[in-house]
Amino acid sequence: AVVSTQSTGGKAETVVITSSEIGDDKDKIVSLASFGRGATKVRAAIPRLPTSFTGSGDVFAAAFLIWSHKLSDPVNILQKTVNTTYAVLARTFESFKGQENPTCFDKELKLIQSKGDLENPPDLIKAELVTV
Repeated sequence: AVVSTQSTGGKAETVVITSSEIGDDKDKIVSLASFGRGATKVRAAIPRLPTSFTGSGDVFAAAFLIWSHKLSDPVNILQKTVNTTYAVLARTFESFKGQENPTCFDKELKLIQSKGDLENPPDLIKAELVTV
């Protein structure tokens, strides 16, 4: 999924690829962000959870919007965003991982239970500048 914000003059100021399978590590997905029309590029490798979710892109987009408003450093923005999203998804996964065939209800994102992580995400995943 791609999110773009603050479009000016036909060029997006900020572009984010929320999850991609770039690289050789099949146990991770990669999030990439380009800020300042490509002046600053940031990446984060995120541990892959062995399931799929509905609504994870919405959580990512909301977190990105909030952290972009609160922070100015692109590395911190992406790092807080992926850690916020991952905390919600990991908590949701833990709630049903022992079930043989979890239902949509079982896999409903644990947003209320993740309130603390939404406000103050753990610092598990590191983001880094990309130099080309």
